[in-house]
Amino acid sequence: MIELNNVHFTYGCHPVLDGISLHVHEGEVVGITGPNGAGKSTLLYIILGLLKPQSGEVKILGVPVNRFREWHRIGYVSQRATLFNRSYPATVFEVVLSGRAALRGMFRFFGRGDKRCAEEALERVNMLSWRNTPISALSGGQQQRVMIARALAVKPRILVMDEPTNGVDAANLADLARLLKDLRSDGVTMLLVSHEPEWLSSLASRRVCLDRKICSCHCHDYPGELLWRECTQSREEKISLDCADSLVRG
Repeated sequence: MIELNNVHFTYGCHPVLDGISLHVHEGEVVGITGPNGAGKSTLLYIILGLLKPQSGEVKILGVPVNRFREWHRIGYVSQRATLFNRSYPATVFEVVLSGRAALRGMFRFFGRGDKRCAEEALERVNMLSWRNTPISALSGGQQQRVMIARALAVKPRILVMDEPTNGVDAANLADLARLLKDLRSDGVTMLLVSHEPEWLSSLASRRVCLDRKICSCHCHDYPGELLWRECTQSREEKISLDCADSLVRG
């Protein structure tokens, strides 16, 4: 489903990803953890084709990422998904329906099938009764569920989520975990980035620790996995560069 082989990426003089190899198979739920600035979000941007690595190979559904065109097969929820202009007059249903633009195009009308898919996605996240509510009137946890519904509206084969627990309280966190477990049962392949290792443990079939390199990966594909002390060494190496480590984005 997702294949990265020896991927390297730098921001200017800052090495952020150093020889990353990772294979995500169909139906897997892979959790990615690591410290701030470790390259987790950068890794997702490369998978989504938003950034181009300096070297290495990236494939999505067996197709090199630079030639991949079926982006509607991937649902993406950004860690900034709930940070939007709260004066924007959009309802919950309109926000979810907009996710179908990846299939329809920006300037084509949505049909009955699109609306039905949006309703099904909202029902999936238990937000259908809020369909006519302004998105700005919802709590952070409710907004997160709406953004997940928007990603699910295209019926993706792969769901990518960057820090889905941001701004979510304990009650909504439990609801989110139940939703993702249901999706896992349905065979949806998921890639989840989170700072909540315990939360990830209940969901992920495999957990990957990232800090410029893959520090550990509970998978037989990588017998020479790195140790945490090597992670620490790589972080010290970044700090020793002329540019401040705080500028490393990830």
